[in-house]
Amino acid sequence: MQRFYTDFDALNRFSLSLDYHQSDLQCAFCLKNDQFVSHGIIYKQRSMLISEKVGKRLFCSNRYGRSGCGRTFQLYVCAEIPRFRYGAAHLFVFIAALLAQLSVTQAYVKATGQRFIEPRQAWRWLHKLMFKLSDYRTFLNARIPQSTTPTRYRALRLQHLLPTLSHLMADSDGCFCSAFQDQSQHTFI
Repeated sequence: MQRFYTDFDALNRFSLSLDYHQSDLQCAFCLKNDQFVSHGIIYKQRSMLISEKVGKRLFCSNRYGRSGCGRTFQLYVCAEIPRFRYGAAHLFVFIAALLAQLSVTQAYVKATGQRFIEPRQAWRWLHKLMFKLSDYRTFLNARIPQSTTPTRYRALRLQHLLPTLSHLMADSDGCFCSAFQDQSQHTFI
């Protein structure tokens, strides 16, 4: 089942036509085809007054005569990263700032716009990116050529991570975080 969609309208059209897709959709847990029900909208709070629709839930129904397993699946818009406070655009700015050789903390401040931050959060983002490095390299599907004049970074992990992210950025036309989620159907971070 496709997990990421280009926009909320495409996601909504898909969830409203679940009866049409009964033979195509199969629950990953109970392996039944015709048990999915649209179960609600996922919102992300942007500010005190603004909440935005970023996804929908599907329910493998075990109610009202259906024999599904009862599990809930979450489908998202590509511009949002599941279980992450900030969106793909913020992460894109963070990575672009790292590629411009700003420090990790300065890149985090530039991406989030926060003045008073705990620098640990910036390093948490970097750790999450390092954890997914093998996924990025698999997605690129090619060995990254070694540069003749390697760029030196203060943190050793940046020497491995940033060339890969640079190639990801060069291969896409915009926010490569969203493009990665759309094409691979895996979360970026």
